[in-house]
Amino acid sequence: MNAARWQAPQEDGGTLIEPPPSDWPKLVKTNVECFRTIETRFCGVSLADWRSQLRALVAQLATVQLQRWGENLRWSEGRFLVTGHQPELFHPGVWAKCFAIAEPAPKIGLVPLNLVADQDQPKPLAIRTPVRKERGLTTEWVPFCDANPSLAWEEYAISWGQDNPLPTLHAQPQTSSSIPTHSAPNLCSEEFFQNFPKQVVQICGDLLPDMILPRFWSLAMQLAARLNPPACLAETLSGARRLWEQRWGYRNAELRVSTLADTEPFHAFVVTLLNQLPSFVQQHNTELYAFRRENRLRSRTHPVPSLRSAEGWCESPFWAWMRGQPRQPLWWSARNDGWQLRLGEAGPILQVRAVRRREDLAVWRQVLQQAGWKIRPRALTLTLFARLFLAELFVHGIGGAIYDRFTDRLLWRVWGIKPPHYTVVSATLRLPLPRPASPPWNRAELIQRLRDCQFNPDRVLPSETLALAQVQSLVARKRALLLQWAEASREQRPVLHRQLAEICEALRPMTRQVEAELRQRLNILADYQAQLALVTARDWAFVLYSDSALTHLVENIRQKFSVLRGV
Repeated sequence: MNAARWQAPQEDGGTLIEPPPSDWPKLVKTNVECFRTIETRFCGVSLADWRSQLRALVAQLATVQLQRWGENLRWSEGRFLVTGHQPELFHPGVWAKCFAIAEPAPKIGLVPLNLVADQDQPKPLAIRTPVRKERGLTTEWVPFCDANPSLAWEEYAISWGQDNPLPTLHAQPQTSSSIPTHSAPNLCSEEFFQNFPKQVVQICGDLLPDMILPRFWSLAMQLAARLNPPACLAETLSGARRLWEQRWGYRNAELRVSTLADTEPFHAFVVTLLNQLPSFVQQHNTELYAFRRENRLRSRTHPVPSLRSAEGWCESPFWAWMRGQPRQPLWWSARNDGWQLRLGEAGPILQVRAVRRREDLAVWRQVLQQAGWKIRPRALTLTLFARLFLAELFVHGIGGAIYDRFTDRLLWRVWGIKPPHYTVVSATLRLPLPRPASPPWNRAELIQRLRDCQFNPDRVLPSETLALAQVQSLVARKRALLLQWAEASREQRPVLHRQLAEICEALRPMTRQVEAELRQRLNILADYQAQLALVTARDWAFVLYSDSALTHLVENIRQKFSVLRGV
């Protein structure tokens, strides 16, 4: 793929699908052939066996998840077309990925699966809304949860009413252990959650009278009341989104990463990396530094931070934490015949037996569960695991696709695995906000005139000021000095420069009114540019858009995939 094409569309309603939909069946076929050639083993088990087990397990877990949302849709087993994102109220360009797996999946014999990245940490538990002020458009942040956004999504819950027993998600169907329903200590109050759409409508309802938020939030509140209290915030928001998608005929499978990360295949992936962690850290950082040099990236956090080593400890590419606590990097150290795990740089330490065989995984998982530890993937290891263990084809957004170019290098360097293909999907949808009137001035010209106020005040003085005898004398003197400058010697020029500066100092006080007017115009232009940026922005929460605008985007994507005839 040509990464230069990974640009967000400029036109309203435009889409980015790269490679084009007609190539997707071929990509799937190529990936399947690639997986057949992989000989790497995880805990002594072939990747093919892990993929088969995980596909069956994900089909069952996704079925149970949809039952919790009130929908009976079953997959006995499936091959998956996968995408994923955090459970936030993201912009329509992100939502386009869900549409882009729903459309082609049945035509190429796959099940569309969206992974809800609830192991990630929310930025704010709020959305940015446009608001009309006296000077024009500006923005306000409106929170939908009154908890402190310092934990992973899976730790937040809504303190809702009735206790209604629902199916429980089991990571291993053959055992009695189950995934917790995430009744986290960080609770969002029912009243605060319920009042969110009223707050938004009060702020920007005049600008966006057709937004879907009130109807969407009604779905979310119905789900929150239905789910085992307290309702998981991530499960509630992603469930409401999933139910909304049904109006377009979409029936995607959904699974939270917190559930996926409690499966045996994921733990096999984790301990395989831990077994080779010192080498992995070195290879990771070597490839990372090379990637930054080649792409001229100066940031120490892009595409991912480097992994650290200190005093026999290595930082792993995973998060770990205890229930209700902030995420910490998982650190690992080998001690005799066992391992030490540590939460962050100075957190609690857990002693565990080294895990090298599949038979050791049950004890490993039991120790973690008894200690109350959660191990979750970071962004890099999530897509690495999903592409390697689960997906026939993975659909990225632009940002994910950019950092997965680094993941591809890592796959080849660490395991000698030819990276499976992925695709890139995004879209642009703008809100129908009033466009500000364009001021009649050019910013570059205003800045030049402002500079002239300081260094060439005679160029900006009004005609009535230039007509004054004193001013005419100073301007004539300046012209004469400039004529002398061309033939002046090196010794003479400092004297001429000083005389010119004295003339500027004498004229500068007369430009104060002009300078004030120029600065005022620049401020007006800055306000215009800021308002224009809001009008043309594509990153508004999808709940602020109208149903007709979102449906139009769906139809655009549907038309793009109409080239596929089916299998």
